[in-house]
Amino acid sequence: MIPTWCTENIDITNFSSSWNDGLAFCALLHTYLPAHIPYQELNGQEKRRNFTLAFQAAESVGIKSTLDINEMVRTERPDWQNVMLYVTAIYKYFET
Repeated sequence: MIPTWCTENIDITNFSSSWNDGLAFCALLHTYLPAHIPYQELNGQEKRRNFTLAFQAAESVGIKSTLDINEMVRTERPDWQNVMLYVTAIYKYFET
């Protein structure tokens, strides 16, 4: 479960635009790897930093990123299937 203070800056309503600034990935990964994600220092304007932190945190435990940082930074509506695939990989790693 994502702590309440993490969700103050995000509103997850779908698997596309809700994940477009990296904060949702950071909040999700912060619940499992708090030492890797300084969530309280992040903001939605620093997309590249957010995605980099999230993807590096996941990779530190062996979860390979299926998303491209450059593509995620450029788009406002990432491909929802790719986002769902990556979120599923995170879930499977930590919850199964």
